Amino acid sequence: MNRTGTGFSSLTNAVDAGEAAAREALTAMGGTAPRLFMIFAAPSYDYLGLVEGIRRVTGETPLIGCSTAGEFTQNSLGHESVAVFAMGGDAMRVATGIGRGLRVDSKVAIKSAMAHFNAAFRSARSEGFTSATVFVLTDGLAGDGEALVELVHEESNSLAQVVGGAAADAAKFVKTQTLFNERFEEDAVTVASVFTRTPIGLGVQHGLVAASKPKIVTRSKGGVLFEIDGKPAFEAYREFARSKGIELTEANRNQFMIVNELGMVTPEGHKIRAPLAANPDGSLLMATEVPNGMAVCIMEGTPEKLVAATKLAAESAVAGLKGAQPAGVIMFDCICRRIFLGDGYQRQVEVVAAATGGVPIAGWETYGEIAMTQNQASGFHNSTSVIAVVPA
Repeated sequence: MNRTGTGFSSLTNAVDAGEAAAREALTAMGGTAPRLFMIFAAPSYDYLGLVEGIRRVTGETPLIGCSTAGEFTQNSLGHESVAVFAMGGDAMRVATGIGRGLRVDSKVAIKSAMAHFNAAFRSARSEGFTSATVFVLTDGLAGDGEALVELVHEESNSLAQVVGGAAADAAKFVKTQTLFNERFEEDAVTVASVFTRTPIGLGVQHGLVAASKPKIVTRSKGGVLFEIDGKPAFEAYREFARSKGIELTEANRNQFMIVNELGMVTPEGHKIRAPLAANPDGSLLMATEVPNGMAVCIMEGTPEKLVAATKLAAESAVAGLKGAQPAGVIMFDCICRRIFLGDGYQRQVEVVAAATGGVPIAGWETYGEIAMTQNQASGFHNSTSVIAVVPA
């Protein structure tokens, strides 16, 4: 059987916070030996001290993690805090890796991070662990998220599901970091390949709906969207806001875009892309790329629809367990949803708890969510709830 545990601390001293959260997670494991700890920590912490405290509890058990824009467990919700998720048991095997230099050469970085996969999968499969899931935590400011997920999938020889998120820095957009064992680092991607007898269940939903007619992206490059319908991209937002009786200013425009994101029109429905800021030339800094020629709509949502989408994602993840019982839940949720829901954010955690039978839950707010499953052809998302349910 597999078992999970969660821990949370908002202590200001990094060493004390790391030790307290890790100890709570380990205690919740009830004596089951952990195989992996995931650490989701606010950028306000001294990360060297945080890891020192965590290592007092975890010994040499592999650690992965990242900086965040908000942290939570089934019991606690915070912004300057640390959440810990522990998993282990006889019904899983785990291997980890790190790739550095994402901005210079993402292919080389992913190959390095995934160098363990083939040998680890062969070994796990010989013991009957035939389901593979790669958890990916990547620098949220390092570039092309969609291509990164594709590369991870390729390096697994298309044998693994891929799930995870892009690290955050509490909406400062200056420096995001990922954790591999003792070190938090910029410009890196950290992975954990988890092999189980039955699949880890994944669910992906956003709950937003189109609020404008489709427009065409006429110029974009990397993470900058320059033109929509031949005009500066921000003009599409200015016109949309005016249709709602709102005049956008430097003070309110970024907040408006966060709750009215772009939806790329795809055969599977709208795939969300988040504008992070409007540039002086009218272009938009995006969380990840929006290709030239793509049809896009401005999206909107309500708290009820967002929470309902999270509930549906959790139910889909449970169905993906193929009859196994849930042991624990990891949520990768967009910073935009936290901003949109505000004080009502706890409702999302509550519906996930109800759908998964009250098992331990840990999660964090991201700069992008990752999910590539058999039913989800493309893997990088914004403003989306991604739910991973570990089988018992």
